[in-house]
Amino acid sequence: MTDLERPLVVPDMLRLRAKYYPDQVALRVDGRTELTYRDWERGAYARARGLIELGLKPRQRVGLVFGGMDWIDYVMSYLAVQNAGGTTIHLGEQVEPAEALRRLEETDAVGVVLGRGRTAPEGFNGWVVRPGDLAGGHDDSPLSVGIGPEDLSDILYTSGTTGRGKALGVPHGNLTFGRAPDNFKHLGDPLPLMVPIPVCTTPSVTTSSIVLSTPATLVLSPPGDIERMAELVEEYRIASVMINPAIAHKLVRTNVHEKYDLSCVDTLGTAAAPLPPRIARQLLEMFPGAKVNSAFTAAEAYTGVIVNTFDPAKPTSLGRPAPGSELRVTDEHGRPVPDGQLGWIWVGSQAPKRKYLFDHAQTARVQVGHWTWTGDLGRIGPDGDLMLFDRAVDAIRVGDELVSTIEVEYALYEHPAVMEAAVMNVPQPDGTDAVGAALALDDPTALPDVQALAARTLAPHQVPTRYLLVDELPRSVNAKVLKRYLRPRLAEVAPSGG
Repeated sequence: MTDLERPLVVPDMLRLRAKYYPDQVALRVDGRTELTYRDWERGAYARARGLIELGLKPRQRVGLVFGGMDWIDYVMSYLAVQNAGGTTIHLGEQVEPAEALRRLEETDAVGVVLGRGRTAPEGFNGWVVRPGDLAGGHDDSPLSVGIGPEDLSDILYTSGTTGRGKALGVPHGNLTFGRAPDNFKHLGDPLPLMVPIPVCTTPSVTTSSIVLSTPATLVLSPPGDIERMAELVEEYRIASVMINPAIAHKLVRTNVHEKYDLSCVDTLGTAAAPLPPRIARQLLEMFPGAKVNSAFTAAEAYTGVIVNTFDPAKPTSLGRPAPGSELRVTDEHGRPVPDGQLGWIWVGSQAPKRKYLFDHAQTARVQVGHWTWTGDLGRIGPDGDLMLFDRAVDAIRVGDELVSTIEVEYALYEHPAVMEAAVMNVPQPDGTDAVGAALALDDPTALPDVQALAARTLAPHQVPTRYLLVDELPRSVNAKVLKRYLRPRLAEVAPSGG
């Protein structure tokens, strides 16, 4: 069977890009360094041979420990492990050393590749190597190690919003699903894409997959540096900018659109969590020629995706399934419910499934046939769009009513002083839950006005009875709010009377 006939694995995507477009720039990092597909492929092959020389065997696990803007060595090392047949574990600087050691030990990692200024977790007993030590003197010609689409390319960890992150095994076929060799040929010179995210994280794996499967040059900017992001947009005439909610919230509090020419941007995309309608409207005001697109899925799914273009007339819509994806909303027994009725959200895809490595019972609950249970509640609207109600673990039972924390947050965001908002349950001594809200306000004296807005626009059972003011919300590396750190603080706040 030839390369063009067999199912693709992750290294094939780089091989095909380098074959058809060797001199095209794949990555441009902060406007300072860049990497072509040819150099990426050759560097990955040379480093793969260095890993094999160290003793790495197919299907063994290797940790990647990178931080800062060390993207070139990171993606080179990532594809080196893949080309050697290994499985990567991504340990960015946001992962504490003790947690990094736990992940390396529970996945039986045999070694780690360290980026600039990074050190291996104390107590790790495998081999440790720097990227530069892998490449020297090694052949950079292609090699084949016999891995297939069902073999694991990565072990990713869930965001840990409700507890310690869990290991998900990601098969090659999950990342290459829907790709065929002819997909890697394109006409014209596509406009560049910007992604301001941290290196060596679950989002950076998605980013690497994007740059391998789309023709656009990826411009990487420092996460959270809105000024630098705007400079690079203007300099390279960026057409699409991928942002997470944390960046979106920072972006709308700036005036960068008045200082820089951002008219080249035609798409703002987000995937980590839905944007509050007020934030989406403000983005459209800052980028009048752009649209705000979103992609909704579950970490366990990835290829089953619901996509949407924000419409102010339908502010809470998540949209409809992308091509190749399916959607259903069911009762607790897995039976479809009528449109308009609240139920469990499932997304479907024929791609190889992601599985929990150490929780087979959870895998069995989440993955049923080609369907993936997202753990979210929602309903199908009258026009066929999916309307998200809430994460099931976040929804709050107040008397006989179920409160959507998302709906309450959206209402709070309508006050202009609210920079960030997180709504959650606050356990009470009698075993019931109260509705609490953690807020970052640009003017703390505006809290009474925010409370009045909530009382005026929300149903009585939705109104928060406890408010906590914070400088900023704690977030995971995936930009999701870590409510478990806020809940104990909210429990200490006296009720406001809601």
